[in-house]
Amino acid sequence: MIVCIIPARYGSTRLPGKPLIVIGNKPLVMWTYNRAAESGIFDDVYVATDDRRIADTVIHYGGKAIMTADSHISGTDRVREAVADIECDYVVNVQGDEPDIPVALLKMLHEKLAQLDDNSLLTCVSHANADDAANKNVVKAVLNSRQQALYFSRAPIPCDRNGKPGIFLKHRGIYAFTKKGLERFCGLPHGELEQREKLEQLRALEYGMNIQCFLYDYKGIGIDTPDDVEHFKTLAGE
Repeated sequence: MIVCIIPARYGSTRLPGKPLIVIGNKPLVMWTYNRAAESGIFDDVYVATDDRRIADTVIHYGGKAIMTADSHISGTDRVREAVADIECDYVVNVQGDEPDIPVALLKMLHEKLAQLDDNSLLTCVSHANADDAANKNVVKAVLNSRQQALYFSRAPIPCDRNGKPGIFLKHRGIYAFTKKGLERFCGLPHGELEQREKLEQLRALEYGMNIQCFLYDYKGIGIDTPDDVEHFKTLAGE
């Protein structure tokens, strides 16, 4: 059984109330929810939130919501609480600010779930351009020859000492775990690297878990700033 959890909180530091911003007659969080549901790969889809306004909105639009504590530092910690009483084999964490995540990407992830064990997680990367590389809101990834993550950073990595143009990869907002792997990850102390970069996936690397990546290129947009909202409104035909 595969469960999708979309963590969503009201108090975003960069864009407060982000999940409830209405774009094309529906709130941002429901764009992501509907994509997950449309993929057909999940036995259930939920939004996990600490805010009653978000939960009520999701239910109003026909979705399912789970209330969680307001003390979670990361989205994945919120996901763990949400699935604590749900019987499942795999848990997929889809970030609520990825409104146009392709259904084909979700299906590719589904095909790769068999790679997971209880000491690993699965995520997606795409090719990044020079603007992405310079943007601290875009998380870059460096992989080894087996497509496993070596590091993630908001800085433009890897650095080319000779100053020649290089290939950059950007991380996409999706993670898959076995349920036991999720519990292992969330049971680890918050790492120094995680806190410095404000990237929760670094906790896994810092404590020896494997992060298996797969490449899927698409021109999606993550919603982090008011400019991103306006850009997506244009894409949505508003």
